[in-house]
Amino acid sequence: MPETKPVGTQEQFVTEPMSVGLPWRLLVFSIVLFGLSIFIYVGLNVGYKSYLDSKSESLDQELAGLSNSVSEEDQQQFIVFYSQLTNLKKILAEHAFSGNAFSFLEANTLPQVSYTEAEYNSTASQIALTGEASSLQMLAAQLAQFNKASGVQRTSLSSLSFSPRGTVSFSIDVVFVPGFFSKPQ
Repeated sequence: MPETKPVGTQEQFVTEPMSVGLPWRLLVFSIVLFGLSIFIYVGLNVGYKSYLDSKSESLDQELAGLSNSVSEEDQQQFIVFYSQLTNLKKILAEHAFSGNAFSFLEANTLPQVSYTEAEYNSTASQIALTGEASSLQMLAAQLAQFNKASGVQRTSLSSLSFSPRGTVSFSIDVVFVPGFFSKPQ
């Protein structure tokens, strides 16, 4: 029988020596990366910045040359023209399209109703209509037609009278929603 040697505690837990190469490699890689970053920063700060500065100066000189090529009088005329265009745009944006009233009346008037007078009030967005209807029922139907039409805020019957011919004379105020006259319908 072979003889066994007693194993000591020191021999039992002996392992390989630790390698120190990994931290040195990581340190060298970090130094190279840091050096490359500094090189790129200096290159951009010195080289590219001077390139951009020279381009900016040349564009400033070109712009100055262009402004000198246009006379002061032409510049003033352009400013006046631009101002007129801006004012015209503002005026047209606030322009009321009173023609919308005609298309509204054409689309929403019953055949048995006729108007003898119409008065347009742009500030109140309203039309005061005077006319005749064939009967009281037709006048009520006309008021209902106006009330259900899009763009109408409210209607009110101002006056009502019966004529000897059997027709009904009336005055109606039609108030439109804000903005009804701001664009063409």
